[in-house]
Amino acid sequence: MHLRPPVHRLMLMTLLFSILSGNDAGATDGTALKGDATRGQALFNGKGICHYCHGIDGVIDKKASLKPETAAAIARQAAVAPDLRNRAAQILKDNKARFRVIREGHPGSGMFPDSTLNDQEITDILAYLAALRQSASTPSKSPY
Repeated sequence: MHLRPPVHRLMLMTLLFSILSGNDAGATDGTALKGDATRGQALFNGKGICHYCHGIDGVIDKKASLKPETAAAIARQAAVAPDLRNRAAQILKDNKARFRVIREGHPGSGMFPDSTLNDQEITDILAYLAALRQSASTPSKSPY
């Protein structure tokens, strides 16, 4: 039985971690940023208010408790937010497109532009979304 040297295992673990922690996304100035999925989770469920429509931690049926006027404003939107844990339900297939939609919005979908998040914060959210897609064993089932 041939065992791989520890260096190869370390390289493999580093590669897997970089994949699971998210893909690099281009900033608006064209530079590549590295995303942090842990920071992205905090932003998704906090400052980014993504959880209002996409559900807490991307679980579409686990919505935040909102003030009635906020819930009513969200309900008036043209479309239902996609299940971010289900790759098949997503029309945006790469981080460049996802970055642009978070920054500029998606007309007719209810996805508004977000000018409060900087490039690094959007990149961190994209890393978190990549981790959600990787970890979702049953995309539309709530783990809670």
